Amino acid sequence: MDKQEIMDVLSQVYDPDYVNRSIIDMGLVTEDDITIREGRIEVAYTLTAPMCPFSAAIGLMIKYALEKKLSVPVVVGLKEGHFQTEAVSEVLNDPEQTADLMQKLEEFGILERCVRFQADERDAKE
Repeated sequence: MDKQEIMDVLSQVYDPDYVNRSIIDMGLVTEDDITIREGRIEVAYTLTAPMCPFSAAIGLMIKYALEKKLSVPVVVGLKEGHFQTEAVSEVLNDPEQTADLMQKLEEFGILERCVRFQADERDAKE
């Protein structure tokens, strides 16, 4: 696992407000925002707008996509300096709030619309 492989997975994750551009295309995550350490991935991300209504949801979709495709633990967080950083961290670090948000993303079709895995050789073998 390397940063390019992580970037490839994240290129299939889309901001719910901009569903025809990935979070990579939009610059919400760059290689500099990714840390690989001791068998886990850490990702810091940014948002497109100060009052983004999907601030925690984007982090949760990043975590979901990477854990599903790479089968390793993932820690995500909004980049320091954004005024929503503390509130988003609270949601992403609380299993109950995370489960509730994931349920809503699935229920409203947001997860399916915004995490679009391309078939690759690994998928064909599974």
